[in-house]
This record gives sequence, C-alpha cells and structure tokens, in this order.
Amino acid sequence: MSAALMLSACGGGSSPSQSDQSGQSGTAEASSAEILIGTTNEPTSFERNVGGSSGISETTTRNVYEGLTSISDSGEVINTLAQSYDVSDDGLTYTFHLVPGVNFHDGTPLTSADAAWSISEAISPESKSARASDLRVIKNIETPDDQTVVLELDHRSASLPFFLASVTIVKDGDKENTSDNGTGPYRLVEWVQGDHLTLERNDDYWGEPAKNPGVTFQFFQDETAMNNALKTGAIDLVLQQESPDQLASFTDNPAFQVTEGNSIKKWVWTFNNKVAPFDDERVRQALYKAIDRDAILEAVWGDYGVTLGSMPPVSEPWYDASFTEIHAYNPEEAKQLLADAGVKDLNLDLTYVAGSSQEIIVQQIKSNLADIGVTVTPRPVDDSVWYQQVYTDKDYQTTLMDHNNPRDVLWYANPDFYWQYDNPKVQELKEASDEASTPEEQVELIHELSEIIAHEAPSAWLFQAPQIRIARAGVTGFSADKNAEPFYVANIVAED
Repeated sequence: MSAALMLSACGGGSSPSQSDQSGQSGTAEASSAEILIGTTNEPTSFERNVGGSSGISETTTRNVYEGLTSISDSGEVINTLAQSYDVSDDGLTYTFHLVPGVNFHDGTPLTSADAAWSISEAISPESKSARASDLRVIKNIETPDDQTVVLELDHRSASLPFFLASVTIVKDGDKENTSDNGTGPYRLVEWVQGDHLTLERNDDYWGEPAKNPGVTFQFFQDETAMNNALKTGAIDLVLQQESPDQLASFTDNPAFQVTEGNSIKKWVWTFNNKVAPFDDERVRQALYKAIDRDAILEAVWGDYGVTLGSMPPVSEPWYDASFTEIHAYNPEEAKQLLADAGVKDLNLDLTYVAGSSQEIIVQQIKSNLADIGVTVTPRPVDDSVWYQQVYTDKDYQTTLMDHNNPRDVLWYANPDFYWQYDNPKVQELKEASDEASTPEEQVELIHELSEIIAHEAPSAWLFQAPQIRIARAGVTGFSADKNAEPFYVANIVAED
C-alpha cells in the first residue's frame, strides 16, 4: 500500500487527479460497445450516509457520484472534485480548491455550498455512515467563495483526504443519490431493484470521458446463473467470483480471461460486545479458538485465500501473519476458557445474509462449536433485515459478514459501530495514528491497535477471500485489484 493512502496529507494536495489514475488491465481505446457486468453485490438503497452495504459504492462511486478525493484502483488517494488542497502548518485547517466548471448531471453548477452540505450531512448526529466517526474530527466548515471549502479540525488528521473519499458530493439539500445530482463520467439511467442498474456516458463530463458508451450492472442471487450468463455472452465480466467450483471451465478456455489481484474482502464472525456473555473477553476468545479457520477456508475456497487473525488484509502495511497464532484452533483451550468464565450450555444465535458461501461457513462454525458444547442457531436474513436489525438496531448476538472496505480495522475504535466494542486504548491509538507525522509511525500505531483486538477478539476474523474476476477475451481496461469499495468502469472496453 502506498504512503499516499497512509499519510495523504503531510503537505498540500498534489496527488494525481481522477483522470491520471492507473492500474487498469491493458491500455484501452474507446469502444462503441456497452459493458455488461455481473455481480451479486446489489445496492440496498440510494439513501445517503446509511452504511452497512458496499453495493452502492461499488457500482456508483467514482462512476456517477464523486468526492473531493477518491481512492484509485491502485489504492492511492487522488484529487477528484478538489483540484488541490492546502494544509496549515499546525495541520488543523484544510483548504480545498474545487475543479472549476463542474456541473451536476442536471446542468446545475457545483459550488462549495454543495460540498459543505454533503460533508456536514456525513458527520451529522443522524449519519449512519461507517466513516462518520472518522470524519467527526471536522469541527467547522467554511465556504469563503464558490470554489473554496475550508475544514477546521479539532485535532490533526493526516488521513482526512482518505476519509473524505467516502463522501460523495451532491447538490445542497439532497439526502438521496438521484439521476440529477451526480458529477461523474456516467449518468444514472435506472435502477430496477433485484435486476439491474444502468449507467450511460456523461458526454458533458468535466474530466476525461468514459471510453465506453454505458455500463449495466446485472444483479444475480446465484453464482451459477451469473457464470452461465458469462458463458452465453449475456454479460462481459464477472465482478467477483465467490467460490473456486466453476473456475476450471474458464481457466482453460481461450474465450475467457481470469484475473487474481489484491483483495480487501474479509469474512468476519463478530460478537455483540455489549451483550452477555460476549462482553466477557474469555468467552469471545474461547469461541474463536474453537473455530477451525483452515477448514473453513478450504471448504469455501480450496487452495485460494488466506486465514486471518485480525482485521487488516494482506495488502495493508499493518497486516501481521503471526496474529493467526494468537487464537489458533484449540478446542481444549476453548473449553477451559468457557469454564473459567463460568459459562456452560451456551446457546447462541448467528445472524447472516443468506448465500452459498455463508451457508458453508455457518455450518462449519456450528459443527466446530458443537464440539465444545455450544449450540448455534443459524438465523438467515436478507440484506435489508441485516442492515436494520444488526447494523442499525444492534439487535443480535453474533453475526457473519464479509467486509470490503480499506482500513476498516479503525472501526474497532468506534464504540457505536455495530459490534459495540469499547476499548479506550484502541481509541487512543486510532487518534494517535491520525496525528502521526510519518508513514512509519502510523503503521506502527495501527499495527499495535490491530494486535490488541487480535488478543481481545471482539470478532473472529476467518479468512481473506481472493479477488478473482472473469471476463470475456477482448474485454480490457478493468483493474484486477480491489483496494477500495468502488469499481471504476470508465476505462473498460470490449471488442466490437
């Protein structure tokens, strides 16, 4: 991971712009062919600042809606609607200068008032954005003119440009993403829930225009159906392969290409840390030690992927492979920890979004815990129920979820996040990492934070899934890597 992502604001904002970013598969020329992309990750809503789902950011951020900054495919913080920014000597004031001449998709000019509104909504008390706690370092927003936004902070935050990449800028007063209030290289045409989301090229885009005339994300509930659609030519690209079962039919076929790149997808079984008995560290540690992560990974992905012992994925500089040994599989130690905690005949619920990988993982957890006398009741739900019950209301005991966000280890410093883990030392380290003066200092601090949670086990981190895409031969311009939530589509072309 680049120093730009870790410490993106040691000085002024001279990071590359949206049109300068690279990391794409091949050098693509413009094409007349619409791009059809298959995915199982559909948005749950177009409401802003709700968190809990990566579907909307994966499909529309950077493509339809843009922030002052973005995270490029290669993991760098890049200037987007901010042409540049300045940082005061004390690090407490950021001044962003907007790209001139930017219009929303309805023709309304972008002004600093729009940026101020969008940021203020992201940090409001009502915001459920996963990054809200990181952004609440902002204590005041000023707009001295239409092209300038000044953010005053209550403490230094070298990571602010990284955190701001999660805030897309819409028109002043808007609370939902619409077909009118984007600024990106595509306009939103329609979202037919449960079926598809269609984008068309914005020919009035302020930056480098998209190389294809439009993109449709086709949503699938079943991976087999999605792969069959690719085989029959109904789609051009599978965004994320969910298992290795059908890879062989593509890897040896010259009509297709299979890529494997950096991944940030972590499968996490997490506990509600405010609910007994999961408020007892020994119980959480016991449940973690009872889980055979190697067996789970093999059952889902065979020889692909890597087991985890804390939240950071392999691509982040605070990742540490030795963390997997802290609570290595040991049923006898797990039984002893439960006895030490005075817990016996434990019954627990496991809430999860139904899916093929989820079912495999849940059944493995259930079997492992039965070996230590713990009974698991699986509770499959759909995305919307999970978002309301688990993410919003925090009404659950344990839950399984895949996290697709960079630097989300820092969410363990937020006691209001859905796992409700409250550790003042972790919170102190998070703020110190924000104020770090060098990349090396920041890495050391977040590594220490990661090690604390690895020991205390507020979650049971299972494994990092591989990032595998499958495309038709002749489809180029897409990134094999996933270093952030958005999937940038403007460079993708297909042979006519």
